[in-house]
Amino acid sequence: MTGRMRVGTALVAGLLGFAAQASAQIPGMPLFTNPRYGTGLRVHADLGQSVDSGTALTASTVVQAGASLALGPIGLNAMVGMLKNDLSEAQTCVDNPTLDCKDKTFSASLLGQLRVAGGGRSNLSMSIFGGAAVDVKAAEFAGLTAAQKTLLGISDAKQLTIPVGVAVGLRIPLGLASLNLWGAPRMNLTRWVNCTANCPENRKANFRWAVGADLPIFSILSVRASFDSGKIRNAAGEDETYNYWGIGASIGFGGMR
Repeated sequence: MTGRMRVGTALVAGLLGFAAQASAQIPGMPLFTNPRYGTGLRVHADLGQSVDSGTALTASTVVQAGASLALGPIGLNAMVGMLKNDLSEAQTCVDNPTLDCKDKTFSASLLGQLRVAGGGRSNLSMSIFGGAAVDVKAAEFAGLTAAQKTLLGISDAKQLTIPVGVAVGLRIPLGLASLNLWGAPRMNLTRWVNCTANCPENRKANFRWAVGADLPIFSILSVRASFDSGKIRNAAGEDETYNYWGIGASIGFGGMR
């Protein structure tokens, strides 16, 4: 088997793994941190994008999906997201992989919350939270050697983002449903990993904040919206202000109150 055939085969294997993962916090998406939750399991799907892109779905629209699990005051949220265009092209890359497919990425995140006040019959609630998010390239599933990565121009460097903050929520009873309003200031810690040369400043902390609303209905269906703003360290190592909006829905048992 020639070197080119081996690279092609490896990329096909990686893209197959990528497509499976893509169906599963995310650049371009607000951080949803409603502190009012109860024991339960839910499946989520959200759309988000930069405020500068307006409200129409564009190439910069981010699609994310995942699940949340809550046990008493402890909540865990795992999400995977990617650009809408990359998602629509994922199957094409699986059926007819090319070297252009190596740059397709998705973002994976894990967020944990601990409610420290409120909940239950109280209309006020507060939680502390922390987590991590990182971008993953399709080519990382291909099992390429260092020489093959160099040939294809694939870098192992990636930026790890760690949000740490506090969320405060207010529940407004509305009969069959209830509206939960919340706000969450946080620090976004960023760190470059697997970076060998020409890396931006390795550590940085930026302040961001988010506000949102959740409307659970019979504790089965829930819709949510959020606005997220603040500084983000970009790939060039510069701090820029980014504003995002996001909307979504979830279905499950419990998990929302």
